[in-house]
Amino acid sequence: MNKLGHTSLGRFAAVTLPAAVVSAGMGYAMLSGMVGAVISSTGGFSLSTDLTADALKMRTGATEIGSAGNNQGTIYAQTQGSVANGLNVVTPRVEVLPGLSLNLGITSSDPQINLGNVALNAASLNTPSGATMANVTLGQSQADAGFDPGGPGYVADGFALQAAQTSGRSGEQVLNDLSAQAYAVQLSSLSLNSLSIRLNP
Repeated sequence: MNKLGHTSLGRFAAVTLPAAVVSAGMGYAMLSGMVGAVISSTGGFSLSTDLTADALKMRTGATEIGSAGNNQGTIYAQTQGSVANGLNVVTPRVEVLPGLSLNLGITSSDPQINLGNVALNAASLNTPSGATMANVTLGQSQADAGFDPGGPGYVADGFALQAAQTSGRSGEQVLNDLSAQAYAVQLSSLSLNSLSIRLNP
């Protein structure tokens, strides 16, 4: 099992930008054919999609927001064999010039976006249309769930949820109408047939 909490910049392209330009980094990662990308924003950004995955696990986490030492609690989730049906990312509105505030959005209507292994650090994560998970262990320790001990917010005997893959099956973990207020998302792959990047005044 890959431990996505431990990331080498030789393998991933890191993009840490103000909220208003986070999607530019994402677009660059898509268009240049990078194997993976880390998209992060100190102001956070909203992410929505329908997601299926072979395996999923979640734990409490933490991330540093803005200035050094400003740590915030998060939901830290990892998925394997992830496929998204559509993708929508919207950044918060920020003032780029006096009297001019903008946010950016990226949208793809692709019905099958292969994301590979995903790591998400988020302030909130919701599936208002429901979720279906197989082989669920609730209340497992973070150590037993196989999380990287070096990951932010890791506590060996802390709470974790794990939904494991059944041998020979794929896409068992289904998160319908997933919406997250995210600080960072790490993708091991990203390939799109359609992409829209827009400014919203």
